[in-house]
Amino acid sequence: MGYPYSMSLYNAQGSRFLGKCSVFDAELWGILDRLKLIQRRGHDRVIIYTDCLEVVKAIRQSSSTSSNSALIRRIHNILSQEN
Repeated sequence: MGYPYSMSLYNAQGSRFLGKCSVFDAELWGILDRLKLIQRRGHDRVIIYTDCLEVVKAIRQSSSTSSNSALIRRIHNILSQEN
């Protein structure tokens, strides 16, 4: 399939160039970066919106140890710290 997109994420500290990656991975990076920001700011209740149902399914249907994706494991680790 390949990676037809080149993605950059922008945040308050500047930007992170992701290079060539899939839209799926770019969505995961976006969620991970927002969760880390939310964690640093000490918020305990948030809603994160995404238009990528496949990402939501992948996060919900895998565990922090079973996922092949390091990004999903990192997202699960942050979410488990909040419980």
